[in-house]
Formats: sequence, C-alpha cells, structure tokens
Amino acid sequence: MAESVYPNGMPHPPTSLRTRVAIELVVLAVLTALFLYFFPHGGNTQGLYLGMAIVGLGLVGFTAKETEERIWGPVDSPSFDRVRRCTINMSALTIPPVIIFLVSGGLARYFKLWWLAGPDTCSMFSVHFLIAMCVYLPWALLQQTLFQFYLLGRLRALLPWATPFQLSVLNGIIYGLCHLPSPEITAVTILGGIGWSYSYHRDRYVLPIAISHAILASTFFYWVCGRDIVAQWIAK
Repeated sequence: MAESVYPNGMPHPPTSLRTRVAIELVVLAVLTALFLYFFPHGGNTQGLYLGMAIVGLGLVGFTAKETEERIWGPVDSPSFDRVRRCTINMSALTIPPVIIFLVSGGLARYFKLWWLAGPDTCSMFSVHFLIAMCVYLPWALLQQTLFQFYLLGRLRALLPWATPFQLSVLNGIIYGLCHLPSPEITAVTILGGIGWSYSYHRDRYVLPIAISHAILASTFFYWVCGRDIVAQWIAK
C-alpha cells in the first residue's frame, strides 16, 4: 500500500520497532528532564555536559547501523546534489541572522542600549571570538549528530505518517527546550533547530548544519548577548 512506505520506498517500521523506539524516547525524556533539573545551565557544569554528550554519542554509534538501515533507509539523491543543496540552504539560514546579529550588536554598543551597556559587554571581534567559533564546531557536530541522525530518525520511525516539516518542528522544539531555563537561547535554538532538522531530513548531511550552528552560536553570544564565553570558561 502506498501509505505504508516512505517516499524513498522504505517500508514504515513495524509495530515492534515503533514500540521499542517509544519506550526508548520516554526513558530518554525522563533522564533528560532529571538532568536539566538537577544540573541547570550555569555554574561549573561544562565538563558534565560534555561527558553526557560523549556518552550519548557512544550510544548513537553503537546503534548507528540499525538507525541507518532500519530507520533512515536509502538516500533518494546523489551525494554531490545533497551536499550542494544542504550547503546552499545552510548559507541561506545562517547569513541573514548573522547580519542581523552584527547590526544589532553594533548599534547596541554604539547607543549603549541597556542590555549591552554594562561594563562586562565584550568586544565583537577578538581572539576569544575566533576561539569560540572553532571550539563550537566539534561541539555543534556532536549535538547535531545526536539530535538529527539519532533523535529525528527515531521521531520519524515513531510517527511515520508525519510530514518532514512536522517532524522538524517537533525536533526543533525538543532541541530548544534542552536550553532552558534561558528564554532567549531557547527561542533562537527552537528556530534554528527547525531549520537544521528539515535540512537533515532531506539531505542527510550533518557537517554543513554543524558549521551553521557554530557560526550562529558564536555570533549570538558575542555580538547580541555581549558574553565572552571563552573568558567565562577560563574563569571556571
């Protein structure tokens, strides 16, 4: 039946696999909620977050073959076309916000607007800014692998009749909520997560998404928020 297969011809997952995925996601949701409750953002928790992410990536690697074969299935276009399309789309998603961040950050500093007028407002361009962008890239690659290849794939298996856009919105919201309790960061990461999820669902390439993530995160923190996150890491 037409409704029992994905557009790439792969059959929808059997009930047994969907049930297992549902149990897996419920357990992960409970553990994530407990983790965020007991270890909120802030404080000296970078090492803890990194350790949890590495453990998660190890689990993803352990189940990668099954995820690739039973959940995602074959790709529907040549590699070169997908890389080119993903790169173009990530450029379109990244460049306009970066311009907005640049202009808003410059104007806020020039007019000494209240949210950037404090003495701790950092320079927009510095060695620390470049370091942050470089450090963010592997961190973004790790995050996007977890949320796109692993989580988006499981949402796709659990909700086989959902459209790519619906799955992307759901995955983006989940990704954003992991950045609570900061409302600003949560809002922007939901928007970014939706765009990144839609791109991965269509093209199945994570590196351009991770580059977009690293650029947007660095410019948002340094230009809009005025936070020197490298200095904060060093101080802790």
